[in-house]
Amino acid sequence: MLEQLVNQIGRLAPGQRRILFRQLKAMGLLEAEVLLSDRDPLGISLAVPMKNLEKNKKKGVSESERPSPPRPADRPQVLDAGSAVSGPATTGRAVQQDNAQPESSHVLGKAPKDPIRIVFDGGSRGNPGKGYGSFALDWPGYAREVVQLTFGDQATNNEAEYDTLIVALETVRDRMVELQIEPGSANLSIWGDSLLVCNQVRGEWACKEPRLQVRLRIVTDLLNGFGESELSHHPREKSVEILGH
Repeated sequence: MLEQLVNQIGRLAPGQRRILFRQLKAMGLLEAEVLLSDRDPLGISLAVPMKNLEKNKKKGVSESERPSPPRPADRPQVLDAGSAVSGPATTGRAVQQDNAQPESSHVLGKAPKDPIRIVFDGGSRGNPGKGYGSFALDWPGYAREVVQLTFGDQATNNEAEYDTLIVALETVRDRMVELQIEPGSANLSIWGDSLLVCNQVRGEWACKEPRLQVRLRIVTDLLNGFGESELSHHPREKSVEILGH
């Protein structure tokens, strides 16, 4: 079996071998060493590309002086906002965060005493057109987090408003699951400048448009998974102040 494996590796092109050995090293199945292919030496190094190794050798840079790869915490946090209702895959990016320490009352498995606050807003450039949205998440004990979203090229203003709220609620739910908190034990305070979304979700306005009916059912199901929730309307200026649009 081992002989067959060695023979199969021997038939790989140099480029294919390079990919294979890097994968093995990343999996912890290969000790660092130098392997000779039939064309050129293959340096097993995941942190520093071979071209950079040659440059560093010429400059006399030692291993200890080379910068290490950034830790995951140093990279911008990109949130997977889930699947868009209105078009191609929705994407989200956290654009305002702070590593504030949590309050002593906020512990693993325990919901915050105060409501988790969400401010959301969405729209489209064209109506229908390129959809966008943002939501601010004020989790008690942490600094505000603002997330920007995109929804493809065929979203209406109302659809983008709904989709933003859906992603915000899913984000809170998923985070609570990660923190081993029962979503039903948490309260939400939600604010938006869309009268249509606020009044339809509160049952004050009828929802007759089929595409919005789908979204309304999703929002209702998500809200039912939490404890108490309050959806309030505020002026457009307030959304701009918090979210920038």
